[in-house]
Amino acid sequence: MGFTNRMKVVIKVKPDDRKGMECVENKFLKLPNIQKYEVNRRTEDGFIASVEMDDGFVFKIYAYSLQQVFPSTVMQLIGTKNDNTGVRILVSPYISERTAQICEENGMGYFDYAGNCWFVGHSIYLSERGNKNPQPKQRSAVSIFERSSVVSSLILRELFADINRVWKLKHLSEKVGCSIGQVSKVMGFLMKNAWAVRTAEGYAVSEPGLVIREWGRVYGRKDAVSYPCYSLDNISVLEGKLRELKQDTGIESYLTGFSGGVRYAPVVRYNKVHVYMAPEDIREAVRYLGIKEVESGANMVIYPLENDSYIKDCRIITGDMVVSPLQVCLDSLQLKGRGEELAEAVLQKEIIR
Repeated sequence: MGFTNRMKVVIKVKPDDRKGMECVENKFLKLPNIQKYEVNRRTEDGFIASVEMDDGFVFKIYAYSLQQVFPSTVMQLIGTKNDNTGVRILVSPYISERTAQICEENGMGYFDYAGNCWFVGHSIYLSERGNKNPQPKQRSAVSIFERSSVVSSLILRELFADINRVWKLKHLSEKVGCSIGQVSKVMGFLMKNAWAVRTAEGYAVSEPGLVIREWGRVYGRKDAVSYPCYSLDNISVLEGKLRELKQDTGIESYLTGFSGGVRYAPVVRYNKVHVYMAPEDIREAVRYLGIKEVESGANMVIYPLENDSYIKDCRIITGDMVVSPLQVCLDSLQLKGRGEELAEAVLQKEIIR
């Protein structure tokens, strides 16, 4: 039967619900093997629709229609006991990649208002991605992962010092030296995005890799203050001079990026030293090292220590001060070339273990 003969039934809905219903309806009615699509009734959390195939087979769709959805929301829906024989779907104005991944892995269809969708059931396969759909502003994400959020950074860094540890909010706040409210805010955001779990014993990070990647993405929105420099010396000589700098002047330096990362996971070759120093020491260090600030062609980049969280859990490795594996990951994710590869190697070897 041709497309023009397909039937649909329209029921009265609130204006903010109609768009969600239409985005699902339009997808199904474009399929050549669909004879009829009908919304049977509204429910407290969405709607129920029936779909009739050209061969007469009929099945039901149970839709959760939400104005705002987070990965944790989907996990709760998936974990909810469902006695219905139909196919469950999620409908929302915006669905993140993380939410979409969780849906697909658990067989739950999804539709957003931009036309992105995924549905598998009863000989039907729908999949469309790439339609631009701006993410709603989430102030919590920026406030937690932004470079200037020192307290949130310290909380996260304490969690990543041992991702297998389970924390009580009170104990974590005492360890970091902040309020329980601040810890609750950070943990609540991680939970909302299904990056952390809560058990009877307390809270723990469950998806460290996803947290670091998102942290690195937000962390990189604002370019870090840096001093690119050039030296005629090769990399090994430069790194040796940093050790001499400490011995002769007392100025501390902390390797990061490629030069720090290879101390944990030697998976890449590099031709540039990345190092942290206290802002007040940088000029003297530049004179001692005999390097020159340049606009291009740098083989050393000095980052000023904006706060001490950057060097939390730093280590001495083969005589060199190196920032923590977490900081190496965050900094390496901002580097072109093989930065992501190095960050992943350090993550697997030193953080996830």
